[in-house]
Amino acid sequence: MSTMLERTSEREGRRLDEAGTQVSTAVHKAILRGGEPARKVADALHGTWLGHPLHAVLTDVVIGAWMSGSFFDAVGVLQGSRRARRMGDALAAVGTAAAVPTALSGLVDFSTFPQWSARPATLHGMLNTVVIGMYTESLRLRRRGRHRGRALALSWLAQGLMGASAWLGGEMVYKHKVGVSHAESFDGPEDWTAVLEDARLTARKPRRVELDGKGIMLFRQRGRVYAIGSVCSHAGGPLEKGKIRNGCVTCPWHDSVFDLRDGSIVHGPATQPQARFETRVMKGKIEIRQVPRRGPAEAVTQSSTS
Repeated sequence: MSTMLERTSEREGRRLDEAGTQVSTAVHKAILRGGEPARKVADALHGTWLGHPLHAVLTDVVIGAWMSGSFFDAVGVLQGSRRARRMGDALAAVGTAAAVPTALSGLVDFSTFPQWSARPATLHGMLNTVVIGMYTESLRLRRRGRHRGRALALSWLAQGLMGASAWLGGEMVYKHKVGVSHAESFDGPEDWTAVLEDARLTARKPRRVELDGKGIMLFRQRGRVYAIGSVCSHAGGPLEKGKIRNGCVTCPWHDSVFDLRDGSIVHGPATQPQARFETRVMKGKIEIRQVPRRGPAEAVTQSSTS
């Protein structure tokens, strides 16, 4: 019996994964079809300008308002305070209003979740949708005034579901590494270091080389060699397998776009730039050295026959 239940549970889990992936893919494709304007909106909601996902910041506003509102709701019930009741209603409204941009940022992040996080990401989104619906109904009942007990019950039940959803959010970050940088960390080289024979780098064909076991993508165009970290910071995609256009590389996994000159983000979902390196050709070999992440950035190719 237990084996049968486990099989049924796993089967339902796979269906949930598939449903979540279908929704995620549909939203992502819609953003890409929207062109540059849609991508800029998505970038703002991803938090490319912030250095980490915007969703995490917005959830603090929502959770803080709803939890504080529940405290005042309880005070209003226990002490019969009209002032506490009004404060609880106001905070419930603030949390619900803030939940709109929070949900939008979550949906945009959901459109590019790593496949290994499909199940918790889908459950997290479903629970949050239910919670927002329950709080919306609670506000409607509060305004009517005749069903306050039902309104408060909905809010407190929503609080419990919100806690479960927050737990899933933690699982996604700390267990599944969603929203954290997957780029490899480089501590150099500070001195020029040869990484490849110059003749082996074909023009306009990206190539991955390794330095101390870490990947670097090389690309030659118009006599210049560019070098940035090859592991995408969003979810670890292989940039050397991505498409290159107009001096930018697009990750083949979730379509993050990086500038080859300095590894900076052109489009999300990535929120962290790639490591960047200066390059030069010396004695028939391509040499690189890491550029610190500060000041104006542009890859430089030098050449020498000495």
